[in-house]
Formats: sequence, structure tokens, C-alpha cells
Amino acid sequence: MKKHTKHFPFLAIQRQRFSLDYQNRSSADGLPDEKQFYRWIWHALKSHYRRAELSLVLLDEEEARAYNRDYRGKDYATNVLSFALNEGESMFADTQDTLYGDLIICPQVVAREAAEQGKPLHHHFAHLVIHGTLHLMGFDHIEDEDADQMEALEIELLRQLNIPNPY
Repeated sequence: MKKHTKHFPFLAIQRQRFSLDYQNRSSADGLPDEKQFYRWIWHALKSHYRRAELSLVLLDEEEARAYNRDYRGKDYATNVLSFALNEGESMFADTQDTLYGDLIICPQVVAREAAEQGKPLHHHFAHLVIHGTLHLMGFDHIEDEDADQMEALEIELLRQLNIPNPY
């Protein structure tokens, strides 16, 4: 198990700081490296938050299924789970300076979905990392209008990374 927290000073600009506690507890191969996960998360955060303290945990299907069952009442492994520790507070930096939260990703589910949808694996990872990060920031897709707003933001963030529209 790899566990460590890194601060990437080359990405910390104008008093912006983002720390990521990264844990890979998955047996999956061919995963993006830690720096890539960091870049995707920061790409989603940087326009709304000056600071963030997040964890990213990669889990195998059995453990991801347990989290999904225990916290969402759904008895299957899902691609990404987001746990905002300052949930209910504003999603914008002018009223909430630091974002705290946890992301859980199941690489096996992500890989299966990418194959089924004919997408490059790293593109699908980027999409789901950004999607999960937006959930941490307070975005959701329960109502159609909110889903449209969230999807539009995902599409734009991915476009900036030269990744095509995932929808």
C-alpha cells in the first residue's frame, strides 16, 4: 500500500495550496500516476478554491462496493465516490477558502466502463476525477438543471485538457 502526502510547489501559485493524501490500495495495473491525479483534481479546483486538503484512495471492487453500500445504500462497486467534509457550505472561494474532502475511485470499474464506452482509459479517469472533484465542490446532478450545469463544466474542463466530450 502506498500512502503519503505531497505538496507540489510548482503548482502552488499566488498563495494557492493543495495537498493530496494519495493511497493506492488497488491491484489494478496501468493506472495514471499520482502527479496526473493531482493535476486533474487541481484543474477542477483552481478557479474556485485557493486551498484544498483532499485524499484520493484507489480501491479494489470489494472495498469500493462496501463503501457504496454503507454510505449510499447501493450494493455494487461504483466508479467514484465523493465525501465533502465541508458539505453544505458554499462552493465558491469568496465564502469558503479551503475545500476538504475525500475521493474514492475503483480502477476496475473505471477500466470496464472505458472499454465498454470505447474511451481511452486515461480520458475516462480524467473525467471521473473531475466529476468527483466537482461533487466535493458542491455540484450535483440530481435535478436536470444542475446536471446540465455540472456536465457543461466537466466538458469545458476536459476540453482545456484536450479530452473530448465524454457525453
